[in-house]
Amino acid sequence: MLKIAVSTTGTVMDSAVPAYFEDATYLLIVDAEKDELLSVVDGGDLEPEQRSMYFAYKTVEFDCEALLSGEIEAEPFAVLAEENGVTRYLAAGMSAIEGVHKMNDYALPIIADYMGGTGCPEPDPANCEAHDHGDDSDGADM
Repeated sequence: MLKIAVSTTGTVMDSAVPAYFEDATYLLIVDAEKDELLSVVDGGDLEPEQRSMYFAYKTVEFDCEALLSGEIEAEPFAVLAEENGVTRYLAAGMSAIEGVHKMNDYALPIIADYMGGTGCPEPDPANCEAHDHGDDSDGADM
């Protein structure tokens, strides 16, 4: 079983993934190999900042390998990436099921840094595999 979390605006697999993690009101826990909805976490009564932290901790609690979402704020990003190594995929504007299928097809970009961040976290460059590698600098000046 490949267990993942998807941040959405609704309780079903056709629900939309919002542009920002904090704008999600539900967290769907999904078996990505079977397209099966395992659980729904409701965060609708919480303020957006509280909800995004709640969903980050729930993603970890459910032992999810990945999160499909919109852009992620700094604090929940740290919970997901730096402390627990959850892979984050950008699926904003898609339905949950569409995002799951694209993730399975390796067609989603990885969220390599928090919203407004300056780039890859220094202590763990492995989290930056999808970061822009256009910078070919190797520290040597030409």
